[in-house]
Amino acid sequence: MKSIYCLILSLALGASSLRATVLTSIPGPEDQGNMIMPLVRLSGNALSLEFDTSRTPQLASLETWAPGDTFQPTAAWYAILDPVGGAGSLFNNEYGFTFSGAIPQGKALAISLLSVSSIEMKFFNYVNSQNRFDEIFSDVGDQLLWSGNMWHNYVTLPSGAAEGTYTASFEVYLVNGTFTSGTGNADYTTLGQDAPRDPNYSSVTINYTWTVVPEPSTWMLLGLAGVLFLMLRRKRGVA
Repeated sequence: MKSIYCLILSLALGASSLRATVLTSIPGPEDQGNMIMPLVRLSGNALSLEFDTSRTPQLASLETWAPGDTFQPTAAWYAILDPVGGAGSLFNNEYGFTFSGAIPQGKALAISLLSVSSIEMKFFNYVNSQNRFDEIFSDVGDQLLWSGNMWHNYVTLPSGAAEGTYTASFEVYLVNGTFTSGTGNADYTTLGQDAPRDPNYSSVTINYTWTVVPEPSTWMLLGLAGVLFLMLRRKRGVA
């Protein structure tokens, strides 16, 4: 019986420690389910929104998106996302802001964080070619400028986050200012964060929803616990 326990334990530890590939990028929307892209349109002075909310993306760790893989230790996201040497945070970036229209001269698109359902939710601007994984929207009310190109920022939760539904709301509007390039499709320079809203244009609110479900390793441990329980029960029955 002891040998069986050791075998089960070694299998569990082996499955959690095996690493197949060192990834040079973070799994993206295609690895997580597919892109979900709200479309913001500008017509005259009015912004409008087209958004299919029929599917809810999942926040999960690298163990789910790429089982057995790990990240390069030099990657900017290693400490946060790596399941071995880092925090192993849950993440997703299926949602992607998209825009249709012509941004007027002297104006820029802006996005601000209106609300989050958990203070543990973090948001990041990812630019792989720059080894960039910068935290953005650190607080409710934070603003950044958006280039208008498709932009998939990452959202994370701690690895031990409770199962359930998580939400965040964003507002998109126009400001008096100029988008500064250099950090991908998001500009969070001081000028970008402080650019004043233009009240002559309307705004739109985008509500995002994610789910957290048990990780594969959790299911495996629960399954092993069930096997051990049945074995102990059978042993006691024989005795």
